[in-house]
Amino acid sequence: MNGGLSFLADERTLLGTGRRRRCHRMPGTDLCVKFYHRDDALPPDTRLTTRLTITWGRICRLANVNYREWRYLQRLKRQIPADLAAVFPEHTEPVHCPDRGWGIIETVILNADGTLPRKAADELKVQVLSNPQIGRALYDAVEQLFKRFVAHGICFFDPSNILVQWTGPETFRLRIADFEPSCRALLPGLSRINFYVRCKVRRRATRYLRRLDAILNGARHAPPVPSLQRVSILRRLALDSGLMM
Repeated sequence: MNGGLSFLADERTLLGTGRRRRCHRMPGTDLCVKFYHRDDALPPDTRLTTRLTITWGRICRLANVNYREWRYLQRLKRQIPADLAAVFPEHTEPVHCPDRGWGIIETVILNADGTLPRKAADELKVQVLSNPQIGRALYDAVEQLFKRFVAHGICFFDPSNILVQWTGPETFRLRIADFEPSCRALLPGLSRINFYVRCKVRRRATRYLRRLDAILNGARHAPPVPSLQRVSILRRLALDSGLMM
């Protein structure tokens, strides 16, 4: 696989870019591959700490976000229901490039007509004008997905990366093709603590749902939507430890 990455130099294969990574379609396949940006291609305002993290990630496999994403997905798919695991790419595998370090190969997520899916917020802006019922269904689907993420303690901290994949003229499913299972926190290892992960996902979800609610209602300052069901710290600790049902 390492010898077949010459297409990375071809901008025509580029599917998308983020602040840290870029994604290319692998010609003749239903796969894509993600690598860190080259140092000279990072956004000008990229922090020094981020640049150092990327440099270290090229050298150290365990510090590389692509490799960590692949490893986390392998473990996650063994622990969660199949229908929830289907939100993520069907196939993933790590790949190494001498110039770019570790990357991740994934199944490309496309709509039924072959186009790229939009992010949930962007799709909702379209649907509230063209089909309000689908817009409402989209909001409800995102809300339910977050509830399941919280229940299973899934390390998904980037709500804006939720995609809407159209499987038919008026049918869709939510997908996630880009996420970092580790989180930036004062103390290392917090993403391994289930209680912390659930709290953080719930907080991020509430904030994102407020944004979607404002789009859905067409109001810039829409009243906040109810947050996901809050549970006291003592009760949550008891639930997590199995002392309560």
